[in-house]
Amino acid sequence: MTLNFRYGGRADARGRPDDRWGDLVEIIRKVEPDLLLGQEAHGWAVDPRLQADAEDDVGLRAHVAPSRSGAHTVVMHRTSTLRWRQWETKYAHDTHHGFGVAVLDVLADPEVQVPLTAISAHLNPYSVLAAAQEAQLLAARLYRYGGMGVIGGDINHLPPGDPEPDWESVPPYNRSSRCQRRYLPDQEWCADREVGFTLADAGLLDVAALIATRQPAPGTAEELLVPTGHHGGVRTDQIWVTDNMTEAVCDYRRVGTGQASDHDATLTTIQTTALHHVEAREWT
Repeated sequence: MTLNFRYGGRADARGRPDDRWGDLVEIIRKVEPDLLLGQEAHGWAVDPRLQADAEDDVGLRAHVAPSRSGAHTVVMHRTSTLRWRQWETKYAHDTHHGFGVAVLDVLADPEVQVPLTAISAHLNPYSVLAAAQEAQLLAARLYRYGGMGVIGGDINHLPPGDPEPDWESVPPYNRSSRCQRRYLPDQEWCADREVGFTLADAGLLDVAALIATRQPAPGTAEELLVPTGHHGGVRTDQIWVTDNMTEAVCDYRRVGTGQASDHDATLTTIQTTALHHVEAREWT
């Protein structure tokens, strides 16, 4: 599951108190994810009590990544299902919001021989070029520990196969960071999909798009690709998996958050029996 907490679930965009954390906890509890990739965990690194309370509230262990912006990303896992092997953050400050690499043994299914590597992503919202460079770094670290893993979170930019939003209704600062350059004032706005192509070139699959290709009913595929960001009409929240997990991906859905966040959550289901044959990739 991915979920942007929006200023930690306890403040608004101006820093004023806005306690939505209880609503976020309710959403997470209903889903009961084994793996939660969270963004905008503001304050968790400064005040460890916030992390401790969050772990207690949702029943998951948390790993918080360093962040230059203070909008920490966090990987949370259910200890009865996944066992923590390693937590790498040495490249966190090379990205705007930071990231960490969680290496997890699939405790619930001992026949899965390769650890699951998980990264909660919050890519640069101000530049598609900067975000693409961050995507290259995250993809490289994803392969470091066996080559089977997931990047999920607030990717911030339009995936390769999604329809164009109504760019005229998008704030100008988001258009400037998510669209190709226009050289004439009447030129049509067009999404810059560099981030998605970068992830795809790294051998990663967009889970929503993957599940959409399996839908026979007209209109069903389009429903999977609807926007997750509440402002701007873009499916900013995405889950990408390494190609050796293709057969294991069996479901995807969007989870509405209402007023609890300005992003909907996304959820995928992984059938671990389809991972039994996966062999570790050598890191060179």
